[in-house]
Amino acid sequence: MPPLENNEQILYTARKHWFILAGESVVLVVLAIIPSIFLFAPYLIPRELLQVISETVHLQGNFFLIVLFLWSLLLIILWIIFTLLWTDYYLDVWFVTNFRIIAIEQIGLFNRKISTFRLDMIQDATVKVPGVLSTLIGFGTVEVSTASNGSFRMKGVANPNTLKEKIMEEHHRIQGEKQEVSIKSPVDEHTERF
Repeated sequence: MPPLENNEQILYTARKHWFILAGESVVLVVLAIIPSIFLFAPYLIPRELLQVISETVHLQGNFFLIVLFLWSLLLIILWIIFTLLWTDYYLDVWFVTNFRIIAIEQIGLFNRKISTFRLDMIQDATVKVPGVLSTLIGFGTVEVSTASNGSFRMKGVANPNTLKEKIMEEHHRIQGEKQEVSIKSPVDEHTERF
């Protein structure tokens, strides 16, 4: 939870879509399953290939135990990689508050980038939903441009149109409040007192 200013409330929380994590995890699952062929279905592998592997690596002893040991090491490494992917997925988040947007990007385990930009400084918000799959599942990229010529981008966000609408709704609310304040002049306030 990011530190909030006085009277600031979180109105919307945006995270990456679950499909992003699933897409990255499919490769890990495939890499975890492939060695099981050596263990549980060695008859599917041609004998010539097994013989070449045996001669190249110079395996001595029980082939089953060696493959099981290597597979266990691979599973541990894949689990660590999955933990890193999940951490990046879960800790990348945008908070839309009634005053600003807080963008938190997790980079690895011990590196976090937190950016904030005020809603009244927003110039434009753009949604990009590339392809049929992202349209059907409902994820895309939201890019917000600020008055300082900077832009902030969140890729793979779930419900990008809802995020953009919430940002623009709060932006218009802030702009309306600024106009109301600037319309009242000190002369008008002085005449109202008498």
